[in-house]
Amino acid sequence: MRLPLLAAAVLFPMAATAQTAPVFLSPQPVSSLPVKLHPGYHHIAPPRIAAPAALPPAAVATLPAWQGKFVIGATTYHYTITGAAPAGAVAANIPTIIVPIKLTISDYSLDGKTPMVLDATPIVSHVLGSPIFTASSFATGKRQFGDAMLHAEFPTASASWATNFTATVGATLPITIAKGKSKVVKAASGAHLATINDDTQIDNPILAALDAGTYPANSFIVFVTYNALEHDAFGYHSDESIAGGTKDVVYTYTSWLEGVNDAFSTPSPNATTLSHEIAETIHDPFGTSQTKKWGDPFSGNTCMDTAIETGDAIENAPAATQLWKQNVAGGPRPGQYTLQSEALLQWFERQTPSSATGGAYSFPSLSALTQAAAKTCVP
Repeated sequence: MRLPLLAAAVLFPMAATAQTAPVFLSPQPVSSLPVKLHPGYHHIAPPRIAAPAALPPAAVATLPAWQGKFVIGATTYHYTITGAAPAGAVAANIPTIIVPIKLTISDYSLDGKTPMVLDATPIVSHVLGSPIFTASSFATGKRQFGDAMLHAEFPTASASWATNFTATVGATLPITIAKGKSKVVKAASGAHLATINDDTQIDNPILAALDAGTYPANSFIVFVTYNALEHDAFGYHSDESIAGGTKDVVYTYTSWLEGVNDAFSTPSPNATTLSHEIAETIHDPFGTSQTKKWGDPFSGNTCMDTAIETGDAIENAPAATQLWKQNVAGGPRPGQYTLQSEALLQWFERQTPSSATGGAYSFPSLSALTQAAAKTCVP
């Protein structure tokens, strides 16, 4: 799903000069924002289909996946999960390509002479070192984040069952943001944050690269911007059918944010968005995982969706509930990262009590959600 923003930065033009050189805009301090940016997290895309989940035909090249089902009342619901089913005790390795995006902000400049550039290439090691791709200690063992979450949902599965994302780095994808399509502020740390106010500026180049067959269909593609995000989304996950329907590429766009916490009312640093998107990709790679319509437990149980979107159920929670600090001892960049807690399958299934690890409904915080989703929600 997409992570939308409820507020956006304000445009602050430089004073006009008599120079013949291009006139650029200058980033303004975060303190100049009338309203801090805040993730709203509600769906902006059309509702997901309400049909039973269906795996792509065997003739379609895509990620490996398996199906499960559950019953609420008299209705059977289906879900699709990336990897191999727990009963087989097989370790599935999902080839993953990290594609850093180099954004050129054409109408902003730091020196008044050349356009501003926000390049994710130098911070790829931060992504690879995060708990998403480097095993660290969770309540279910030392595993990658997504695999640890699956073991919370299927606690009786063999320890040898695993869903791991094996990452390599792809070529940097250059994208130029047209004039008038972005707004840039400067955080107290000195770091800059760009909000792209036209989603197509990022989405269209990503889709063009996918449609051109740039990436193999058996790989999960992760497009990353650094300190830049779409005006209505920190990130999203989706899949793209290409090559006449013979291939289906599962991918995500994610923003990686460092040093810009003071721009947000609820901080969303480093791995927060990526943890949200990879958890949802695992639980709904093809947009077909369904349940009975559920409500936002942190906004008066207001009806949200019928899709099993694990991050959405906790996105409106206070920061102390929503965010989880995770230490990584090894890998390419040891240190502390911030993840978003996710709703477990048991929450969507309305299980009472929960069959998950510790009777939990959320992960990695086992207490972010304390009970199953309500059986009905408030329209």
